[in-house]
Amino acid sequence: MKTVLKKTLTIRADLGDIGANMNTMNELKQAAGIRAANMIQDGMTVGLGTGSTATYMVDHLAKRIREEGIKVKAVSTSWSTTLQCRKCGIPLMEMGEVSHLDIVIDGADEIDPSRNLIKGRGAAHLLEKIVASMADTYIIIADSSKKVNQLGEKFAVPLEILPNAIALVSARVKALGATVTVRMGAPGKDGPVISDSGNLIADANFGLIKDPAKLARDLEHIPGLVGHGLFIGMADKVILASENGLEEF
Repeated sequence: MKTVLKKTLTIRADLGDIGANMNTMNELKQAAGIRAANMIQDGMTVGLGTGSTATYMVDHLAKRIREEGIKVKAVSTSWSTTLQCRKCGIPLMEMGEVSHLDIVIDGADEIDPSRNLIKGRGAAHLLEKIVASMADTYIIIADSSKKVNQLGEKFAVPLEILPNAIALVSARVKALGATVTVRMGAPGKDGPVISDSGNLIADANFGLIKDPAKLARDLEHIPGLVGHGLFIGMADKVILASENGLEEF
């Protein structure tokens, strides 16, 4: 597990792209995206994640490619990010062609003080974890509402499950103390949510998670559960948009 940095920094510099007055959370999230995109160097291979803050990061990376002429190659974690990259001209590689990335920048749904994460509200956590595992440096960008004292405060743990294993996985996860709900489509859309890999998405509500690392190991031993949304000891840095500016830890 990577060493956790104890020091927390509040950052107010390097935000000229959005002006001195950052009055709204969207502006602050844009600032976080800009700061992360500015960490990408010419010649890097990068992983580009999913989420509202990550959208700003992708936009600013595209701006740097146009205006500074930096050259990068990217892997996307979802169809939404892939379409954004194609629209703004960021060159993409197929995930299956890549085994190493210099840097990966992504969002999260919950972040604890040790930089452990819950991800997967967008149903892309399996691909996001594959991409994160390739990274020399894994950066998380989000707004301050995602920071929690203990994982499980706000969200269940997303699961990606082979369709033929849904009953088995549900029973095994319930035996670990969770309630399990297969995620259904938005109102007006029939049927369950299907991941980009063609699997079912379910949400396992454990309440407050006392030992995230142990729970992650227990979930990984369940046949048919191909991915869960606990990211333990993976993030190297978190950049949060808060009402006081940008907080890094």
